[in-house]
Amino acid sequence: MVWFFVLLSACFSCKINIHMDIVSFNYSNPDPATVKKVAEIIKAGGIVVVPTETVYGILGSALNKKTVKKIVQLKKRNEKKGFDLTLYPPEKIFDYAETNSLVPEIIEEFSEQPLSLALPRKKSLPDFLNPDLKTVAFHFFFSKLDEELFKYIDVPLIGTSANISNLPDTGSVEKVVDYFKNTFDRPLKPDLVLDSGKLKKRNPSAVIEILDKKIRIVRGGDLTDKVWRKRLEKIGKEKFIIENNL
Repeated sequence: MVWFFVLLSACFSCKINIHMDIVSFNYSNPDPATVKKVAEIIKAGGIVVVPTETVYGILGSALNKKTVKKIVQLKKRNEKKGFDLTLYPPEKIFDYAETNSLVPEIIEEFSEQPLSLALPRKKSLPDFLNPDLKTVAFHFFFSKLDEELFKYIDVPLIGTSANISNLPDTGSVEKVVDYFKNTFDRPLKPDLVLDSGKLKKRNPSAVIEILDKKIRIVRGGDLTDKVWRKRLEKIGKEKFIIENNL
């Protein structure tokens, strides 16, 4: 009888210890075959863990309702919390978000800083994505992976950190696997993990919101509030009020 329960326990562990497909990946020189595989997974509704300029992140189609729901469930995330998106080349972003004259100036001024800009959303974004939010944040810092991946994909992608919500972001694939491998009692997992080794530690990307003549510093990234305000005031001048959440 004791052996029966030991065996039953072992089988249960096997069910929840979900295998993840992990492949080595050169972030600065992406393998074309691997990038194409990532694109195929995403277009089929799957999700992929990838290295970014800051931490490991999750990519999935922002226009696929099932994909969005899967990412929410995977991360145990509040459904009303907004996702940042990514799309390349950058001019395509404005099919989904409003722009204004400050956008190119901010991008140029902070070209060295991983940055997302939250802008008024357009109706082309589906209601199930970031519900109840007036703005949508797009990344404006692109890697070689972005350039290659968007040769196969022409829709915005969710770009969120590869962690359980409220737990720290990570630059380690081992930590990503630890977050997800024994968390669920159903087959809910990333479809592919790209392993670029231990990422250089860096703050999460900055987030700036432009709405109703206000520039709001939501997250500072590598820069202090004082630096942000000084450089934004030079750009915005008297046209915009500058606020912060820092």
